[in-house]
Amino acid sequence: MRLLLTLIRRELLEDLTSSRYILTSVLCIVLCLTSIILMSEDYKRRMERYNFLMADMTQEELLRRLSFAKRPQPLSVIARGVDEVMGRPLNITGWQPEEEPIAHVGGRSAEGQHLYGFAQGQHLFALFTTPDFVYIVGVVLSAFAAFLSFGTVCGEKQTHTLSLLMSYSIRRPTFLLAKWLGGYISLLICLCPAILLMLVSLTVTSVVPMQAEDWMRLAGIVGLSLIYLLVFFTLGLLTSTLTHQPATSLILVLSIWALWVLGVPRIGCSAAKGLRPVQPNFVFGLQKRAVKQGSVEEFQETLWKMDDVYIGTVDAQMRMAANLSRFSPFASYVYASTTLAQTGITDAQNFRRQVSDWDRERRGGRPDQLLLPPLRLEQSVLRMTNDLILLFSWNVLLFMGAYLAFLRYDVR
Repeated sequence: MRLLLTLIRRELLEDLTSSRYILTSVLCIVLCLTSIILMSEDYKRRMERYNFLMADMTQEELLRRLSFAKRPQPLSVIARGVDEVMGRPLNITGWQPEEEPIAHVGGRSAEGQHLYGFAQGQHLFALFTTPDFVYIVGVVLSAFAAFLSFGTVCGEKQTHTLSLLMSYSIRRPTFLLAKWLGGYISLLICLCPAILLMLVSLTVTSVVPMQAEDWMRLAGIVGLSLIYLLVFFTLGLLTSTLTHQPATSLILVLSIWALWVLGVPRIGCSAAKGLRPVQPNFVFGLQKRAVKQGSVEEFQETLWKMDDVYIGTVDAQMRMAANLSRFSPFASYVYASTTLAQTGITDAQNFRRQVSDWDRERRGGRPDQLLLPPLRLEQSVLRMTNDLILLFSWNVLLFMGAYLAFLRYDVR
């Protein structure tokens, strides 16, 4: 144990005094503060639009208008997800059964896409393009983590210090564990100032109202971020034990990073669109209009069954896209973070289901009262458990790979 602590201390001293770790710390501060400032302004803009849509409207007037919008979530400044989509007006049509489909819940975005556009993958793609904290961690800081660890072992070999250290009574597992722990602790020290300044910014600003539960969710997102960054730090350690030149290790780790982060999530979404196609919304609307009308009750029931089948097809495509994209740890990180932030696909589906169920109850003669309770914290945690397990599993697999490779590594 004393030898392990000595090696960790040595790794910390080498890392924290190197220029690349200092530069990483500065860049993290700049990126995180810039992100929180921009996203706070974006949240303020969306709140102004929401207040404008809801201005001077009582609950009864909103229900008569049959147009709804979801209030922007405070943590959308950290993980925006599809929160902007949920904040756009959601309209219920069906006042003229001969011309419009009954129980048809629709919402159009600025691009003219229907809320059922979840089936077409536009909103799933949106999860991977927003410059929020989750996107910065998922793309930029993951590359930093891999860059900081790609020379962990092969760099020591190039300077001939590895053979010198191994000539002492240092076991290879002890040496590798010390390099892994010491390097990751150095990375955490680089990230701490940026995260603290981000939290201070959220505390002092009056733009984003944070409640106690929001802080708990934010703590969970930060924890997920640290686990996710460890995946790519361990990936750099693995490539370092598979190569003997730092340049080769750098090329290998950046290639894997590009495939994992930039390629797999989008490939998974595109593959799901091809493997489980969903008919365009306007075609589905034409099919509903072609239904022969009997009694009002029978007509409603027929159209609602069609809605259920169509939504089931949409959700099946979404599940396939999510599962295929989960071959990337970036996808697992985004899904888990947006679920905790209440801005994920599951929250959008919950919102759509609540409005649709209320519409059916209203047409069945029940009281016109629409409640849109968000998912509770325990529900969000339950929904992101699988992604959390995947992130831990990637860490275990990558470290075991590095361990096995280092056991046969030529230290000369």
